[in-house]
Amino acid sequence: MRPCRVLPLLCMAALTATTPLAQTPQPGKRQAVMATALEPSGSFAPMLERVIPAVVTIRVTGRKLRPILIPPRQKDGAVPAVPLAQGDEFGAGGSGVIIDPERGYIVTNNHVIEGATHIEVGLSSGRRMVAKLIGTDIGSDVAVIKVDEPNLPSIKLGDSDAVRVGDIVAAVGNPFGLEGTATIGIVSAVMRTDIGHGLFEDYLQTDAQIHPGNSGGALVNVRGELVGINTVGGEQRSLGIGFAVPVNMAKMIMDEVITAGRMRRGSTGLIVADLPMELASPREGGVTRGAIVRKVIAKSPAAAAGVEPGDIVVSAGNGPVRSASEFVTRTASVPLGTSIPVLLFAQGQGRLVSLMSADIVIDPEEIALPPEMGSLAGAVVGEILLGNRLYGDVLGAEVLRVADGSPAYWIGLEPGDVIVGIDNARVRSPAELADRVARTGMDFRVAIARKGVPGVIRAKR
Repeated sequence: MRPCRVLPLLCMAALTATTPLAQTPQPGKRQAVMATALEPSGSFAPMLERVIPAVVTIRVTGRKLRPILIPPRQKDGAVPAVPLAQGDEFGAGGSGVIIDPERGYIVTNNHVIEGATHIEVGLSSGRRMVAKLIGTDIGSDVAVIKVDEPNLPSIKLGDSDAVRVGDIVAAVGNPFGLEGTATIGIVSAVMRTDIGHGLFEDYLQTDAQIHPGNSGGALVNVRGELVGINTVGGEQRSLGIGFAVPVNMAKMIMDEVITAGRMRRGSTGLIVADLPMELASPREGGVTRGAIVRKVIAKSPAAAAGVEPGDIVVSAGNGPVRSASEFVTRTASVPLGTSIPVLLFAQGQGRLVSLMSADIVIDPEEIALPPEMGSLAGAVVGEILLGNRLYGDVLGAEVLRVADGSPAYWIGLEPGDVIVGIDNARVRSPAELADRVARTGMDFRVAIARKGVPGVIRAKR
């Protein structure tokens, strides 16, 4: 533990000085880079000619399960037979980027290949090949597929930590099935969270057009270096706003998926919440944004470092922490065993600690749903936290217990169900569940995930 008896901004400088970040180019150097990236006429054609061959078209066929209508219990308490899940055949497409041409690894989005039983990859040259799925990480919407083909084109990897607002970028992919499409824009923002697309969000935001079919494609800088994997935009957001997974994050997840078959996540032992407004202290250089430590898990790296409830997390890893979700993303997006520099602020001073990402099981707070929850009353729910088999795969309120004879018992809710939605609104936590139910009418639908199968339960207030 190293005390930092100066303002948080200076502590941040100390943090970044100890973290391996790319050097930020000087303004003159950036102008020189721009000059070498363009032809005298101002064309991006030379750069795109190098990039487009490494961006592939992905075509998938598969089967998507339809939600099952869960029947209520019978008057004698018997559980009626639940119908078997039925599926619909589908065909879909998207984009991908060849990250490792020697071994044939391609990165795309999980939602591009989700439910796929057959994956086909096409190059801009016209070559077509069958790909196999290596693994996915639902939480970050990253997937890795592989082709066994020689002489694949490659793309140079950039450093997404060095990307700045205002940098010129191009989004390359296959929007609406139109292969080799490029759109130009700027980086509108970095470290975007709470978008509502993934569980772990740390997106680059761009105004380069990203439409359906662009998902999984490349976001490149003016030097043709890959800085992000296009993830969401177009129909799902206002036109002119798109988001990409930073390449440093995507590459780290890809390596873990290849090595272990999945992203193995750890924890520093901290449970945090958004910093309440009343605790923000903008005067005299105090903390205005961050995540406040709500609980420290016993015998965790955080406990060994002396972190205490009430400490405020100002930064973690390579970036500032402005909310609880940002802290979770920073610590959940690195492999187990990674040392994470964390800047804390408490009692008027900052301190820098190094916390290891460890294999920790965190038991959730148990929340009994009250009579005001109508048909859900009598269920005990909890947040899906690290150590839970569902962590990183689904977000919602997990049903831990159901009291016999309670309203939740009679509508057919069971332990192990995860409540993921109320009517058409997503549910990501027990707190959000209560808020969604309070906004419904007298009759509402509860969307659940039961052993990986989607279901719907009819409920009343």
